[in-house]
Amino acid sequence: MKIGDKNIEKIVLDSTKTLLLQSGVKGWNMDDLAKECGMSKRTLYKIIGNKEELLYQCYSNSMDKVIQSFKIFSSQDKDYSTLIENMADQQVEHVEEYIIVNHKTIKTEYPRIDAMIHEKLVTRKNDFMAFLEEGKALGYLNEKVDPRVINNIISALMEFNINMCKTKREFESKIKEELDYIFSSIQKK
Repeated sequence: MKIGDKNIEKIVLDSTKTLLLQSGVKGWNMDDLAKECGMSKRTLYKIIGNKEELLYQCYSNSMDKVIQSFKIFSSQDKDYSTLIENMADQQVEHVEEYIIVNHKTIKTEYPRIDAMIHEKLVTRKNDFMAFLEEGKALGYLNEKVDPRVINNIISALMEFNINMCKTKREFESKIKEELDYIFSSIQKK
């Protein structure tokens, strides 16, 4: 096995994401991850360094995936009304990333990771607000729509549902219904 092999690193990051979704940040250790990856703990440490570096990379990759996906979605050559109608689906597509990013343990035990997440969330928020501003400028959204308020409402709904829903499927169903309502409500009739 080659250290620095991107395929091996992907396996480790995917396995880490699985463990984060199943057990949270504290519910697993490097022995569990080594077993999940099918390699020795010694080899695992050669690949990733330490748990904090692994978590940093995993969280960074998750946030980059969300940001990149939104940029691709919002820059499609489609009518704005079609994009806004499909916005809830685009948001729900990354439910696992939202769940991972909202672990409270990160805020208290890994401040460097929390700072990186916050920085990427600002980028994500700015992209989303620019998308809504574009909709207002094009006349598709109600003039009274405040992109900052809409973003805050969606963030609050995401956090609430992450904490209250017992399963991923329940979260997806509830957030999709709520987002569809928000996005249809802000459209100009």
